[in-house]
Amino acid sequence: MIQIAICDNDEKALPIISGAVVSAFQAQNQEVKVNLFHAGKELLKSMESNVYQMVLLDIDMPEMDGIEVGKRVRERSDMVEIVYVSEYENRVFEAFAVYPLGFVRKSNFLNDISDLIKLYIKKHRRMQQADQLKFVTRTNVIVLKRKNIRYIEGNGNYQMLYVYGEKKPIEIKMTINKLEELTEPMGFIRIHKRFLVNYLYISKIESNKVILKGGGELPVGRSKVKEVKSRFLSLIDQMS
Repeated sequence: MIQIAICDNDEKALPIISGAVVSAFQAQNQEVKVNLFHAGKELLKSMESNVYQMVLLDIDMPEMDGIEVGKRVRERSDMVEIVYVSEYENRVFEAFAVYPLGFVRKSNFLNDISDLIKLYIKKHRRMQQADQLKFVTRTNVIVLKRKNIRYIEGNGNYQMLYVYGEKKPIEIKMTINKLEELTEPMGFIRIHKRFLVNYLYISKIESNKVILKGGGELPVGRSKVKEVKSRFLSLIDQMS
């Protein structure tokens, strides 16, 4: 379910925009939940307790216009997609400051919003696919989401994947060095010659071990403690 916020001070425009957005997503077999706001302050207040994947903003609004609202939305999240819905095409370049997904003209709304929703679906489908890893086991091929892999334990030519929700590890055929090369860009840290850990599951790093969220601990190589801490902090800044 995609959470969407629409902000426009024109009360008559809000239900029209909302209906078109819902229809465009449903045409792509995607369900959405829409929240409507009449002012930027209302939207920003809502973001204190709600997470939206997409925010549609009118540009011409009193008190705080859509450009300023967009900047504040972006300060709160790098992940939310911002879409401008307006007749003020001369302000498109100002909107670029918040890296919007697109600009929808009210005069051509139905066509523009349909194209933009298709772009959103395509973009995020690629992102989801990029967040998956394919492995060869002794009997078949499996695909796992990066966020579900807690850590990897080296065991010769076969490594053990410890997956969230699974009682037993999954044995795969790949060297630990090859796994490090594959998973390092996705947030895994080599903490020991035998262990790779998903940074999402690190609770605490001590002088000789890593404490895992959900229980458990793993050894840290003496020469790697400083490097592991630095890498962990860097990943929190980049990927959280």
